[in-house]
Amino acid sequence: MAARRDNILVVGGGSRIATSLAPLLGERARFVSRRPSGLPREIAVENYDMLSQQMFDGIEYVVNCVGVSSGDAALMQRVNVDIPLALARTARAAGTRRIIHISSFSVYGGAGLIDERTPTRPTSDYGRSKLAADIRLLALADDRFAVTALRLPLIYAPESLGKLGRLLKLWTRMRVLPVPAADVSRAMISADLTASVVARLCEDFRPGVCFAADPMPFTYVQAAAARSETLFRLPLPAVATHAAERVAPAIAARLFADSHLSDADNLAIGYGLSSQLYRDIANAALH
Repeated sequence: MAARRDNILVVGGGSRIATSLAPLLGERARFVSRRPSGLPREIAVENYDMLSQQMFDGIEYVVNCVGVSSGDAALMQRVNVDIPLALARTARAAGTRRIIHISSFSVYGGAGLIDERTPTRPTSDYGRSKLAADIRLLALADDRFAVTALRLPLIYAPESLGKLGRLLKLWTRMRVLPVPAADVSRAMISADLTASVVARLCEDFRPGVCFAADPMPFTYVQAAAARSETLFRLPLPAVATHAAERVAPAIAARLFADSHLSDADNLAIGYGLSSQLYRDIANAALH
């Protein structure tokens, strides 16, 4: 019997990553969504944690894009931990060989440099839920079922840039932004580049904990250079940024903190994928 062509099941079809995966995976993929999103070969379900084993028939890869980054601890436990575990257990029982789970750098808390040796120290309910899912999913791996926890930094949609877009809108409106005198080096990744990494993982699978980010980290100097507007930086001395970290740690973490992924551990670089960050910053409609 010939192998099925549609051997990849993407769960969380309404996510921006899934939208980017559709053209890359083509007829190899089916998509499971709670609300129809117009993707090809889409299956609408009421709940992600109640998929039948039959839905995994002939599936070699499951890609889990289900997750939330806001809400209370109970919601994050259900969506970020319980649902991925239910998916993985059902997939494994059905004979699926591999699952790729979208995880987060949030498992490392405020670590400035991230590589395979960085200790996990989540500081938020979101980070704790993602770490709990990673640990429990990886524990399911055996010689018949392989698990990849793909840990990613801030994910943005190229058309809006998300949180990054809000920062850049503020900057273009004010023209001047207070930034650390030493600048920052912060890992980010677009949904499109994430999809490219996942598509490559479906060809060149890497089990265990993996990492990906745009090959070029975000810096204020390069962001200003990418925009057509004239944007200025107001360099803040270290004492000022340290004061901001004490008074408004959440804001300071977004504006001033480093979060750099080691090139040696970056799958985007390993797969030879090109940077998209500054192209997306240059092309973003911020007005």
